[in-house]
Amino acid sequence: MRTSFTLAVTFLFTLLFTCSHRGYAQVAKFGEVSTKELSMQHYPLDTAAEAVILFDKAYTKFGARGVSTERHIRIKILKKSGYDWANFKVPYLVKGSVAGIKGYTYTLEDGVVQKTKLDLKNAFDEKFYEDWYVKKFTMPNVKEGSVIDVEFTTYLAAAFYNLPAWEFQQTIPTAWSEYHAEIPEFLTYKFLMQGYHPLYYSNKENKASGSTNYKNFQYTWIMKDVPALKEESFITTLKDYQTKIEFELQQIRYPRGTQQISGNWDEVTKGLLQSDRFGVPMNNKGAFKNIVVGLEAQTKVPEDLAEKIYHHVQGHMTWTKGNGFGTSNNTLRKAYDEAKGNVADINLLLVTMLREAGFDANPVLVSTRENGRPPKDSPLLSRFNYVVAHVVVNGKEFLLDATEPLAPFGMLPPRALNDEGRLIKKDAGRWVTLNPKTRSQYVAIEAVFSPEGSLQGKLTESADGYYALELRKKISEQGEGKFAEDLTRELGNYSMSKPTFENNEKKNQPFLIKYDIRSTGTGQNQDIIYFNPLLGFVKKDNPFKLEERLYPINFSWPSDETIIAKYTIPAGYVVEEAPKSAVITLPEEGGKFTFMVQQQGNQLQVMSRINLNKTLFYVEEYTYLKEFYNQIIAKQAEQIVLKKAAVN
Repeated sequence: MRTSFTLAVTFLFTLLFTCSHRGYAQVAKFGEVSTKELSMQHYPLDTAAEAVILFDKAYTKFGARGVSTERHIRIKILKKSGYDWANFKVPYLVKGSVAGIKGYTYTLEDGVVQKTKLDLKNAFDEKFYEDWYVKKFTMPNVKEGSVIDVEFTTYLAAAFYNLPAWEFQQTIPTAWSEYHAEIPEFLTYKFLMQGYHPLYYSNKENKASGSTNYKNFQYTWIMKDVPALKEESFITTLKDYQTKIEFELQQIRYPRGTQQISGNWDEVTKGLLQSDRFGVPMNNKGAFKNIVVGLEAQTKVPEDLAEKIYHHVQGHMTWTKGNGFGTSNNTLRKAYDEAKGNVADINLLLVTMLREAGFDANPVLVSTRENGRPPKDSPLLSRFNYVVAHVVVNGKEFLLDATEPLAPFGMLPPRALNDEGRLIKKDAGRWVTLNPKTRSQYVAIEAVFSPEGSLQGKLTESADGYYALELRKKISEQGEGKFAEDLTRELGNYSMSKPTFENNEKKNQPFLIKYDIRSTGTGQNQDIIYFNPLLGFVKKDNPFKLEERLYPINFSWPSDETIIAKYTIPAGYVVEEAPKSAVITLPEEGGKFTFMVQQQGNQLQVMSRINLNKTLFYVEEYTYLKEFYNQIIAKQAEQIVLKKAAVN
């Protein structure tokens, strides 16, 4: 979530409209800054806030220039860390504009109000996505205690569906947020509210349009004392929890009939398959016939062939980091010849080549984790920003994304793991679960203690699923030398030989790390030896430190972390003290921690295993999850004590 102010133009999907109080406070006029606002040193409802939006008011209406939104926002800067809120970024379409920008910075210095006017000579425009631009400007002379007052109007050219969203909540508190929309009666919108904060006031009233042919409806929504949107770990994006209202155009009524705008998924699918930047490019299968024939000559096994096609596209194409579900041009062959493209170029190319080989392959629309959850009850394409490939091989379904060069067949990159995606297929579209593979870590330790307390042994770490992808990416970015240095630091008091790596190039196999470990004893016989049997492979900090959780916990994937350590006890020593075995479970089989200690003669075996089966934990489950980790940390920290046996 940005810390600078941004006028959002996204779309939302859950219906709510509530009417309440009849009257509400009036927002001050532009330029009328009070002494109370200037002398404020902290915001009473959030004394830690770096800045506070004193009020944010906008009025949207339809006119000859399309949809216009007049906005007036006033922000109090309380700390230096809040200076970023003086940076404004106002998005607009290429056929729209931003006009009427006015701004002043007010600061109370020695009892005198200093007023500095915004100079638009320093404002500039910047393209940030396809047809979208952003107007950027920074308020001048901002200090701790300043109040910035800004007005501007945005125009979206004659596109009724572009009724802008209104965000009531930002990452700083908002004292007052007020939004008005004046909508012609011949346009029917669905009002879509998201978030936890309640409306303070809402209303609908008739208003003259200036035309004898139709009237307008004026809608008002107000919230007050909106808390700051707080960042928490293990979430998809704060956008999923932000309090805001958005709009979906459902129909336009004409004198001679009605046009339905908000259709169903069948209609959306039909439109996509007829699109020059989506469905049409995939129809030219013959463009890749020679390539596919060459791959077919290498295997007669269907799954092997699907993998070869996937790895061919993965190895040949370079992702330009561009998202979206539309190709960068009208031909996939051009993208192939250039060996680069956005995510649609690459994955629609993959679909096309799989079809050429006779597979049932189709694209799946996805909203990345950063982009927020996609809606299921409204087919709004604006909420999707990514596309992956779906293929059926011998009755088994696979999801593929060839933009990630190190991912094995059937694994989506972490950015694409966001609940469900929409399969785009004629007469057979449906939602598909974006099931992640497990993040798996298996560590095997075999070591021998000497009477002097030194330890020698071998360690093998096996990484699979998303853990293997993580390590392979580190090696690719850092090189093996730097990667090995980091491993040494993680082992703490133990030295290690130069590690060897296995299966780094075999993406479908576990990635193996092997090395010898050694610790130095005192150099003389010891009566007592203390050690942690898990070496450096322990949880040290609880990721859940908050007393209360605001949002659900969303792990990207299930996980399985297993450590099995076998130690040979030196002759003449006995186990004086060892951790007790334990099994700790989460409700509804959400997770399990198993810790076991067994001794047979001079052999001591310790096992620690953490399974997280669920990826989504609700707020009500937070206490259980927090305590689950507390107990894991405490148990893994326990030591084993070896004591020299008494001689009779």
